[in-house]
Amino acid sequence: MPCFRKYAFPKQADADKVLALCEGTTAAVSLGVLDGFICYDILWQDDAPKEATQYETWPEPCGVHAFAGWEAQYEADYNANKPKSK
Repeated sequence: MPCFRKYAFPKQADADKVLALCEGTTAAVSLGVLDGFICYDILWQDDAPKEATQYETWPEPCGVHAFAGWEAQYEADYNANKPKSK
């Protein structure tokens, strides 16, 4: 199932490994460097690959960028995945 995920990579080499997994209709948007991390938004044509999970980040909906029409799904995923308050 397609999904929209946000990523924060500590270095470009990490981003390049995940971006190499983007195939077909997958779309990646570079957000530049934010808080010292190289950030991308990726709209995957299927589920996000397990190799990318460690780099997922969950800014409050929807952060600085969103794929048009994916805002509600991102918010639902955010609520399901955001770090729990202590």
